[in-house]
Amino acid sequence: MEAEAFRIPSSESYPKGIKYSFQHYDPETGKTLLRYDNHSEHSGTRHHKHYGEDDTRSVRFQSLAAHFKKFMKEVKMREREKNP
Repeated sequence: MEAEAFRIPSSESYPKGIKYSFQHYDPETGKTLLRYDNHSEHSGTRHHKHYGEDDTRSVRFQSLAAHFKKFMKEVKMREREKNP
């Protein structure tokens, strides 16, 4: 798992002045299992999550801390489903 967030100058691409990416990936293949990020160039929506490599969905952003908490909750839920 990787998580990074940076405070950057506000811009049209990053109006809140935050750039982030939280990624949960398969350690054996390196493929994305779940990723939250705000890089709008590849998805067409500012705040979104990726399920696997091809499924991208919009996600509501309240704050960076709340967003990371939501991400971790989803990772734990997926891990429980994988290893009951």
